[in-house]
Formats: sequence, structure tokens, C-alpha cells
Amino acid sequence: MLKKIKNNINYKLSISLFILTLAIVYLGIMTIQSSKTYYLTIDEIQDTKTESLNSFRVAGKLVQDSYKREKDSTISTFNITDNGKILQASYEGVLPDMFFSTKSEQIILEGKLVGNGQLFEAENVIVKCPSKYEE
Repeated sequence: MLKKIKNNINYKLSISLFILTLAIVYLGIMTIQSSKTYYLTIDEIQDTKTESLNSFRVAGKLVQDSYKREKDSTISTFNITDNGKILQASYEGVLPDMFFSTKSEQIILEGKLVGNGQLFEAENVIVKCPSKYEE
């Protein structure tokens, strides 16, 4: 009788560990899939159909005097440029301090195209700045 109980416990433990392992593997795969973000240039965005991508990154420099913000709002629109191509973008939220600096190397936007591919709606804004400032 004791042997039957031990076998039953071992069986339940094996099944439980198997299900736990499957759950961990599934969660790991889902995490990797959700964090995968493509990095495209402005040329690639304008030349291809990117509406099928849920989210991707694009980089460029802020076009001078293109920044506009609605009054009493955190919604802003601006243009970024890369290799002579310009992309119109919008962002809702507080922008990093270095966003407006002429010393910043690159602005990286993460988001998606909206409005028939005419506007890039940024969800995250990252500003790359040089490691050393030169005067």
C-alpha cells in the first residue's frame, strides 16, 4: 500500500514539474516575441509597407523649428531627418531634456505608422548623446 502511495506521489510530482516547465518555456518565448523590435531607416519606412509591423524603431536628428506642441497638452509633433529624408512624428508625454540639444547625436523613436503611413506615432523617445562634449 505504501509503495502505491509513493508511486502516486511521484506521478503527480512528475506531471506538475512537466506542466511548470512548459509554462516557463511558454512565458519565455512570449517575452522574447513581445520585446522584438525592428530597427528601420526613414528610407526603408518610406519605400516599404511597414503598416504590418506592430512596433519598430527609427532614428534621425530633429529638424530645426519643426517642433510644435498643443497648448496645455503633452502632445507634440516634430520632424526627424536622416540622409535627407524627413519623417513626421508625434509623441504624447514629456520629452527628455536632451531632445532639444544641438549636441545630441540621434533621436530614436519607437512606435508605429498611422494615418496611411504619413505620421509616425512614437510610444518611446530615446536621445543618444555623445560621451564627451566638445566646445
